[in-house]
Amino acid sequence: MSTLDVYVGMCEVRSGKGAQILRSTLGSCVGIGILWPQRGVCALAHCLLPESAVPSTQLSAKYVTDAIPSLLASIGATADHYSELDAVVAGGAFMMPHTRPILHGGIGESNALTAQRLLAEAGIRVIHTETGGHVGRQLSIHCDTQRFVVRSFERVI
Repeated sequence: MSTLDVYVGMCEVRSGKGAQILRSTLGSCVGIGILWPQRGVCALAHCLLPESAVPSTQLSAKYVTDAIPSLLASIGATADHYSELDAVVAGGAFMMPHTRPILHGGIGESNALTAQRLLAEAGIRVIHTETGGHVGRQLSIHCDTQRFVVRSFERVI
């Protein structure tokens, strides 16, 4: 059986099953993956910013605050299922060089912290985080095996 790569672009949410591999390439954006081994499905969101002032009424991943509910809706998970879910968070790097220190942290750090906070509040177990630093990452989730891979790469100036 051959695999099917499904690229998850900026501000997108995608779900998959079977031989699909969900992939996203991340810098300061954060990737949030949800794995549901009992159902054999998974989902991945590529989030640009941490919080929206107005919640979205559609599947959306522009904001982390919209992405978590969108991920869960895309795989049909309700609060009764949260204990069966595993989450992976990657990205959230500090990719832009600055001559002055940033007083309140960078957008990447805020993205990662918001994702981890919202998953914890929902009671969804985070099994892996790989965030921060000055490297880009690619997050791949293999839906058939419910495994994930995070690859790092240096920013080229």
